[in-house]
Amino acid sequence: MPHKYIRKQSTPERGSCSPRAFSDAVDAVKNGDMGINEAAKAFGIPKTTFKRRLKANNTDKNDRSGPDCSLGSNAELKIVNHIKKLQKAGFAPTRTEVKIMAFNLAQRMGIPNKFNQKEGKAGQKWLELFLKRRPEISIRKSENTSIARALEMSRETVGNYFSDLERIMTEHNFYDKPGHIFNTDETGLQLNTRAGQVLAEKGSKCVPSVSPGEKGETISVIACCSAEGIFLPPYCIFKGKNGKGDWLEGMRPGSKIRMSEKSAYVNSDIFLEWLRTHFLPRKPPGKTLLI
Repeated sequence: MPHKYIRKQSTPERGSCSPRAFSDAVDAVKNGDMGINEAAKAFGIPKTTFKRRLKANNTDKNDRSGPDCSLGSNAELKIVNHIKKLQKAGFAPTRTEVKIMAFNLAQRMGIPNKFNQKEGKAGQKWLELFLKRRPEISIRKSENTSIARALEMSRETVGNYFSDLERIMTEHNFYDKPGHIFNTDETGLQLNTRAGQVLAEKGSKCVPSVSPGEKGETISVIACCSAEGIFLPPYCIFKGKNGKGDWLEGMRPGSKIRMSEKSAYVNSDIFLEWLRTHFLPRKPPGKTLLI
């Protein structure tokens, strides 16, 4: 007669203990009521799991089974909060900076780890598991903001700006005159497009794509629009001495090509010239608000 083997459960299965049981076991050890082995047995927790998580300071009551946390939930929460703080200040850390951050925190808190001591940072595997454990943190593409603009983005500065704007619009009755409210800004445009995917002979090591310039030329465009949705013709700044008439082909009537010898960036002289020769002749009669 064949014998059916039944596996003996001498120890609790992985993930079988509830968060409450683990929490009670931690409290029992910290209060000195039980030893580690005694608490693990009493609350049905695998000894190795209980010892490892206590050693790593990973005593989060809501913790779940899964990849081992190298730093512990408390330490990782410090990293999460620091990342959020840096992001609000406009200095969101890179992946490498977060790895270094984790290494330094482990050293400072005396947390045992397997990080790369020579490079002084956590590994890529740790970062991947960290992002899985902390879904509130994700990898995003940042947008460059100049230091000067960042300094102007304080709560006090922005609040003062809108207070002044509201006062001016009320004093001059601009709320009922959307055609007299204009917003202007400059933007940079890359003339050369990036090389895309093409069809070529299999095995080719290099497939160049001919373009007007290898690095590409950047121009500036001053754009302006009223609150009614009326756009002024674009004002384009090119670097160089002499422009070409055919550059205006296909552009809106009234568009302007302005050459600048030093650079294609908008400076105070170019902006005042735009204001005097391009904006004022096209604005409606009466007072106008230019933002």
